[in-house]
Amino acid sequence: MFGLYLVIAFGFLAPRVLAHPERDMIGGLFTDPQIFIWAFAWWPHAIFHGLNPVVAHAIWEPEGFNLAWATSVPALAVVFSPLTYLFGPVLSYNVASILMPALSAWTAFLLCRRVTRGALWPSLAGGYLFGFSTYILSAELTHIFSAAVFLVPVAALLVVRFIEDDLTARGLALRLGLVLAGQMLLSTEILFTLSLALVIGWVLALLLVPAARPRLLRLVVPAGAAYLLAAVITAPFGYYVFQGGRPPSGAVAFAADALNLVVPTMASLGGWWSRHLELRWPANDAERGTYLGVPLLVIVVLFAVGRLRTGTGRFLIAAFAVAVVCALGIELHVNGREVIQLPWAHVAERPLFRNVMPVRLMLYASLAAVVMTALWAASVRARWLRIGLPALAALALVPNLSWGAWARTPEVPQLFTTSLYKSCLGRNENVLALPFGTRGDTMLWQVRSGFRFRLAGGYVSPYPPTPYTLTQGMFRVATEEIPPDVTTADVLQLVRLKHVTTIVLEASQQSLWGPVLRPFARPQRAGGTLIYRLRGAPPLRRRCAAAAAAR
Repeated sequence: MFGLYLVIAFGFLAPRVLAHPERDMIGGLFTDPQIFIWAFAWWPHAIFHGLNPVVAHAIWEPEGFNLAWATSVPALAVVFSPLTYLFGPVLSYNVASILMPALSAWTAFLLCRRVTRGALWPSLAGGYLFGFSTYILSAELTHIFSAAVFLVPVAALLVVRFIEDDLTARGLALRLGLVLAGQMLLSTEILFTLSLALVIGWVLALLLVPAARPRLLRLVVPAGAAYLLAAVITAPFGYYVFQGGRPPSGAVAFAADALNLVVPTMASLGGWWSRHLELRWPANDAERGTYLGVPLLVIVVLFAVGRLRTGTGRFLIAAFAVAVVCALGIELHVNGREVIQLPWAHVAERPLFRNVMPVRLMLYASLAAVVMTALWAASVRARWLRIGLPALAALALVPNLSWGAWARTPEVPQLFTTSLYKSCLGRNENVLALPFGTRGDTMLWQVRSGFRFRLAGGYVSPYPPTPYTLTQGMFRVATEEIPPDVTTADVLQLVRLKHVTTIVLEASQQSLWGPVLRPFARPQRAGGTLIYRLRGAPPLRRRCAAAAAAR
């Protein structure tokens, strides 16, 4: 079954990057994929060279950045490091992006097959509806860590096996501990929401499934042991997680709109007609994974009608409802209009919760919905109905492949696509690369150079580290403001305080940044960039000087 899901994922995501898989990248809505491509290169580079991979001094020099508080996907970076070494981080990232929906579909299939007692077709449908849900496919637009949720169905499967007395306490503790450790190294946010889902699910099951209460009570000890094992396995990484956090990220603004449950976004087939509605909703296209579609919701209703009197039915319906309500955030939004306050408002600003985007909790609503779909399809006698309705649900979730946001070619100047950078930039120089952060692909400039230089900046988090916020001018540059809001004095503050020796400006940005940078030095044009050599910069090598003179 995994092979079938992999073929589908390849058909959906690969065509736009197939011609140049080592250059073009899956996910073209924003510049965020550069974070993960950079991470795919950084982790093996740091480990191989004996550097601390968690506190990266290659960015935000000289203080560096604690990657435990960034979406740096260390597990994926390490697993795919052989592919990165052979073919580069862009191709490695693309392969991982294609694998994520297929893996999630397969693990959801395994869960559905367990709860349906081996029903193949219903489980196949359930796996597809989860792995290729709007939540996962929307995440593919920018955030591979949000799409790397294949361990979530595995955690649910292990709990189900324990409840059904098919797994011993020791077996659960060992297996769940490994799953939690893996999830920790994929995404700390999803580990937290998975833990939250497990606790809420345990409470709901205690209340709604009386027959399972004895096993549920015995679940506490092995589950606690699993978390202890996960903590031991990931202790070096966990140490840096507890070293300090980041400021509130405004995650609460990324909430679901109730209308999006039935109205698709541009990411889904047919979303073209709803674009005018989508513009009113919270979040953005990459975080609007709320869409389930009318057919899937009809199945949920039919399941509720038929199974409401059973413990399993009550549990799944309640779990689905709780997940949807939490995904809606602090207020119920209907087509962009705020209607009433919701329970999430009481926890949104508490520690740990403040960095959780409510809309991402649709992951758990989606999983509950597909399990209900599999159970319903396995029990319905009318063949046309049990096949036709899940098929319609799958059709409603088909991605809009004509949309250009599925892939793009990053802007990497010739200076870094050739070996010219070796002549123009000294090893371990501290470079201010412009455009800054999300406004360009400068993280990939560093990757293409093999981390030859360090960056006075970077983009792995929405917020710069504290040392880059100490002066107003430096803060303006570090938070990606541009001229005329950024002045020569602002850049000068950053250059002096962070000991920048060279500024590299993408040539296409000359009209914007040229007047601000003019007082620093006379730029030398090379490889599609303007290079400003400042005090302390090593002299240009002959090849770079010749390239500049040739202009």
